[in-house]
Amino acid sequence: MGVLCGWSSSGGSCSKGPGGGGTPGHQRAPLASYSLSANQLGDDGLRRLLECLPQVPICGSLDLSHNGISREGALCLVETLPSCPRVREASVSPGSEQSFWIHFSQQEEAEKTLRLTRCCLGLQDLTVLLSLVTRTEGLLSLRVEEPWVGRAGVLALLEMCTQASGDITEISISETQQQLYIRLEFPRQENPEAVALRLAHCDLGTHHSLLVRQLVEACARLQQLSLSQVNLCDVSSLLLQSLLLALSELKKFRLASCRVSSQGLAHLAFGLSHCHHLEELDLSNNQLGREDTKVLMGALEGKCWLKRLNLSNFLLGGPTLAALTEGLSHMTFLQSLCLSYNQIGDTGAQHLAAVLPGLPELRKIDLSANGIGPAGGVQLVESLTLCKHLEELMLGYNAVGNPTALGLAHGLPQHLRVLHLPSSCLGPEGALSLGQALDGCPHVEEISLAENSLAGGVPHFRQGLPLLRHIDLVSCEIDNQTAKPLTANFALCPALEEILLSWNLLGDEAAAELARVLPRLGRLKRVDLEKNQITAHGAWLLAEGLAQVSGIQVIRLWNNPISSDMVRRLQSQEPRLDFAFFSNQPQASRGT
Repeated sequence: MGVLCGWSSSGGSCSKGPGGGGTPGHQRAPLASYSLSANQLGDDGLRRLLECLPQVPICGSLDLSHNGISREGALCLVETLPSCPRVREASVSPGSEQSFWIHFSQQEEAEKTLRLTRCCLGLQDLTVLLSLVTRTEGLLSLRVEEPWVGRAGVLALLEMCTQASGDITEISISETQQQLYIRLEFPRQENPEAVALRLAHCDLGTHHSLLVRQLVEACARLQQLSLSQVNLCDVSSLLLQSLLLALSELKKFRLASCRVSSQGLAHLAFGLSHCHHLEELDLSNNQLGREDTKVLMGALEGKCWLKRLNLSNFLLGGPTLAALTEGLSHMTFLQSLCLSYNQIGDTGAQHLAAVLPGLPELRKIDLSANGIGPAGGVQLVESLTLCKHLEELMLGYNAVGNPTALGLAHGLPQHLRVLHLPSSCLGPEGALSLGQALDGCPHVEEISLAENSLAGGVPHFRQGLPLLRHIDLVSCEIDNQTAKPLTANFALCPALEEILLSWNLLGDEAAAELARVLPRLGRLKRVDLEKNQITAHGAWLLAEGLAQVSGIQVIRLWNNPISSDMVRRLQSQEPRLDFAFFSNQPQASRGT
């Protein structure tokens, strides 16, 4: 076994070796992380370490990188780690990266994840491992990235997956990304209740009959079927139709960004028409003609249990839109409706407005980029005021203008969390009205009013928004005069994580106001001030404000009038000031 030394942790350090005072089983409070990187453990050392891993007092991460661990070590990991308590995830990449991490939890997790990247595991190796790997109970996710995944073919991969010792609950295959994902549930049941199959970036090949027969036998109770970026020939779609007819419990179907012939779409529509328990249907971004969309619209008939429908970029219009609105009138359980990039215009918006009040469970609607003007926008927001559970409203990239904003302000949904109105031809009047209506809303988390001519019309708050995390005011003609009340607004939003103010007219006065408020925003992670008029003086003020806050990750200042010499001085003083064209800093996560 290689020498074990340098057990470093965030709470102290210990060592194991000749004369070492500590061992992995030493009784002490659990620590956040250990590092055993670059210790020449090798495969034998890893094997012995895995044997004593249950006694390691750790609740964070264990770094085993750069230890010469090979394919044999990866095989050992897959066999032993699922039974190790408190391990939630392990990732191995023994190639040039030599990366190896094990992540722990304070208590046993219901699901464990293994990530194996270019471990030189062949198809046969993985087949054997899948038959051996096991847990007493719970879920196990295995993610494999190997060059052969892109060459093996879907049929061979599915045959391999069916050898797993647990119940398969999900399969994801991406040939172009050379990735395979398998999710297993233990202990194995005779009749597994839920199985999901995803075939991404794939060609189904020529063994269609065998493939469908195998899937029908192995996945009789399939609940999720997702096909993305797949080329389906007519024979493939015909056999997919046969599969759909056999999936009486299918709840989620996705056919996105695929190339299918008109005949193939007819096959799919027929199969989908018999899936009476569908709760989620995604037919977005497919290369279809007008007649093709009408054929698929027929599959909506009788789908009264649908909860989520995505027809973005679907060429809706005319008879197709009429068929959609007729279908929607029966979908009383619908919670999410995405119809973006369809150019339905005011006429289509008016048709939708007539049926939306009949969707009492609607929580999200996305009508972005649909060529809707003020007439259609006003009717839409009037009908949406009757959707009492609405949480997310996306109407951006439509010229709905101030009349729509005023109408929305008069009947703002009380549970609204997300409001997106970028590039909507809003002016100061509409923005101020929305601001007054939003003020004090207890649930709002995200607002986007980007690319509107707000000038002095940015929202003014008195009560603030207690849960607001993200605000996007990019390219809104905001200047120094507007900045003072705007930054005062930020101070009333204690949950803010991301502020986007790029491509405005902000100068040093605005930078000074923002610097003053930074210490009061304890959760703020990212501020974007690209392409403004801030000079070195304003940047120094921001640096001083940053020095009082540890949580902010980055303030973007690209393309402001600051010399390269001054940029270097500023960054040496405060590295979180980012002047680069491309940002390497992480962005704040969105919860929507």
